[in-house]
Amino acid sequence: MKRIVMGLVALALVATSIVASAQATVREREKYEGTWEFEEDCGFPVDVTGAESGLFILREGKNQDDGVFPYSVRFEYREVWTNRATGDWFVIRGHGLFNEVTATRVEGNVFEFRSVEAGQPFVVEDSDGNVVERNRGSVRVTFLFDNGGDDEPGGFFGDVIDFRVAGPHPSLDKHPCEYAVELIDG
Repeated sequence: MKRIVMGLVALALVATSIVASAQATVREREKYEGTWEFEEDCGFPVDVTGAESGLFILREGKNQDDGVFPYSVRFEYREVWTNRATGDWFVIRGHGLFNEVTATRVEGNVFEFRSVEAGQPFVVEDSDGNVVERNRGSVRVTFLFDNGGDDEPGGFFGDVIDFRVAGPHPSLDKHPCEYAVELIDG
């Protein structure tokens, strides 16, 4: 997850809920952490450094849910976006839970997943620590997923059937460079 901000937007499209399927057992449970750095072109060069940590849990379906692997991720991260020319900076940070709540076989290898992302997955702070914008609440997504028929994690995303946002999520309509222009351009 080198580009956590874009990853969170993608997670919102595939997001999930608070309780795992009753017909699943834990296959993997792993704490993770990492760091990254990259340059973003926001009309001017911006250096981005970040760190993340969390807990990833992969479940394995049983009985009628055999062949499906719902997962959940508890995450937190922090990025610093710095204007290379001026040294001005701001922070993007977040924490939350992404959980695939249910996976129901539609037919063959195709499952309908219901998922939720909850928490404050995207918060923007200026260099004085003032919150400029914050996502909070939840994003619920129902989507189709083809597991490929191989009884291994992975597969192919299909149609999004339902997408619901509860609470304010202003960043869903903004690229992080828009914050850079507002807060650190020139």
